[in-house]
Amino acid sequence: MEPPPRPSSSLFDVFLRLRPSNSGDARFLSVEEGEGNHPTHITIKPSSADNRKRAVERFAFTQVFEEDARQMDLFKGTGVIPMIEGVMGAPGHCGRDGLLATLGCTGSGKSHTILGTKSQRGLVQMTLDVVFQTCEDQLVQSFYGAPAFSSLATADVSEAHMFTATAYLDSLYGDNQSERFPSRAQTPIPDCSIFSLGGTSRSNKIPRPSTLPQTPSVADIQIPADPSAEYAVVMSMYEVYNDRIFDLLSGNATRKQHPSVKRRALLFKSTESSPERKVVAGLTKIICGSFEEAMMVLETGLMERKVAGTGSNAVSSRSHGFFSIEVKKRDAERKGPWSSSNLTIVDLAGSERARNAKTAGETLAEAGKINESLMYLGQCMQMQSDNQGGSKNIVPFRQCKLTELLFSNSFPSSTRHTQHHQPQKSIMVVTADPQGDFNATSQILRYSALAREVTVPRIPSTTQTILAGATHRYANTTTSSGRTTPSAVLEELEGANAEIARLAAEIEIFALRLSEETARRKAAESSWAAAEDHMADLEQEIRDECYQEMETAVDQERRRWQTALDNEQDNQQAHLDSKIDVVIRATKAQLKQEVKVYEDPDPELRDRVDELERENEVLKARLEAREREAHQRTASPVKRMRVLKSKKWEDPERTLGFGVDDE
Repeated sequence: MEPPPRPSSSLFDVFLRLRPSNSGDARFLSVEEGEGNHPTHITIKPSSADNRKRAVERFAFTQVFEEDARQMDLFKGTGVIPMIEGVMGAPGHCGRDGLLATLGCTGSGKSHTILGTKSQRGLVQMTLDVVFQTCEDQLVQSFYGAPAFSSLATADVSEAHMFTATAYLDSLYGDNQSERFPSRAQTPIPDCSIFSLGGTSRSNKIPRPSTLPQTPSVADIQIPADPSAEYAVVMSMYEVYNDRIFDLLSGNATRKQHPSVKRRALLFKSTESSPERKVVAGLTKIICGSFEEAMMVLETGLMERKVAGTGSNAVSSRSHGFFSIEVKKRDAERKGPWSSSNLTIVDLAGSERARNAKTAGETLAEAGKINESLMYLGQCMQMQSDNQGGSKNIVPFRQCKLTELLFSNSFPSSTRHTQHHQPQKSIMVVTADPQGDFNATSQILRYSALAREVTVPRIPSTTQTILAGATHRYANTTTSSGRTTPSAVLEELEGANAEIARLAAEIEIFALRLSEETARRKAAESSWAAAEDHMADLEQEIRDECYQEMETAVDQERRRWQTALDNEQDNQQAHLDSKIDVVIRATKAQLKQEVKVYEDPDPELRDRVDELERENEVLKARLEAREREAHQRTASPVKRMRVLKSKKWEDPERTLGFGVDDE
């Protein structure tokens, strides 16, 4: 099988990297010697102790990197450098998007390939170094208030929160620690990388580039830049955790200001500024002015990534990590609009088996989501591989967030060509342990390889097995002369008949048990149906009884209130009748006694009456005085006293005729 060329419809250039194994198990993967300078084919053979008679499979890749391959060999051999050159863009043209992803089982070396170790850099760090080495002299000043910062924020189509690296790092770590980063001296402070912390600790010390690994060096790699353009490098980091997208650069700042606030999931959607191309909306994007700033931002984001220790890997990634390097480019003299090209590096979480990883609880749920997303990724890659043969199947990439992020913007379309967006170049590095888990590794290789051949070993039929066993037994019953005796043959036939009779008896027993279990199942189903009918009837009876009781109670209450209303109306009518009787009696009495009713006199007449009454009183007083004087002159004192006592007092109003006579 020749190494297959990558068709234009294929999404990925696929490379295989083998890690040095610490396992004592037998090696099941072998690398074939290629005709060219590097091998392209491997063969996996199941262990000889495997009784399942599985196939021997042969896989083809663009290139196979064996255990002795170094990080720089992978960086140069996988085509990352041409991808970076395409992202930077040719003079006078915008760049082309790129995608670099790793795939493999847990513990197979994916994170080591992408992120490196304490002493050796990974593909992300080397890529950032090459990007800044290429455009370092042409980077724009992007501090707050600068025209470049405003234009970059305006040109962003993803509704992002954009910051400069200095302001972002100062907001997280404070004390203006980011001002002191340029020194490359070996400062003796603790390493703050994800590998030393194990993803579980958080440090308030700013990550120092001088403490991070400096090898392998990329100083010998030269990529031409557009001399008439100026550049800006914008970084963003996010992860797909439990099929939800979370920002890795906003977690620290949010928790520092609001410790109780949970992380908010982001949306992968089309925006008003980008209707034809989906983006992760609401990301935190950092404008980096140097490689050192980019490294500090990278280490800060890695501290937020979900990792946990399992039985298969002490530092196992529990999410799919996305590291986005966005290269902005515009004409340096005219200061025209910014063009944008993206280089996305993806560290996929490894597939794992719960039995081997010994996961439980939350980590078990995370493993389920990881395996599910990788299964959908395998289906999409298999469908894409099938399309190489000329079929036009639709790749079902909307089944989960991972495949949607990887595939939705990967296919060419007329709208993207008109908007200067070429289809992205994609590279996948598959990692494998030649002495690891055979089942998991073979599954990964099946849907990631460019081509596959299967050699199925011939499995003997049941008849051949019986005959072979009989021949073996016959061979054991031969005489010393090499002949088979008739008694031995008869004995063998009797044994075979007895075995057949035993098997027939067992079949009859199993058939009887099957019929009994079938009858029991049918009886249980009928009993279940009868119980459901009985429960329905009982429910209806209870509903009817409740309805009748409610109707009776409502009727009684209605009659009680009606009786109370009638009594109240009767009482009101009797009260009204008694009032009418009183009025009638009073009217009759007035008519019978001819009671005269006078109207109130006029106010002037009333004053006149009061005046006359006062004059009358004065006259009465004078008259009485005259009478007393007259009696005193003519009568004795005793007689005068009698006259005064016998005189009766009269009401002046009655004398004048005012008022009503009392009866």
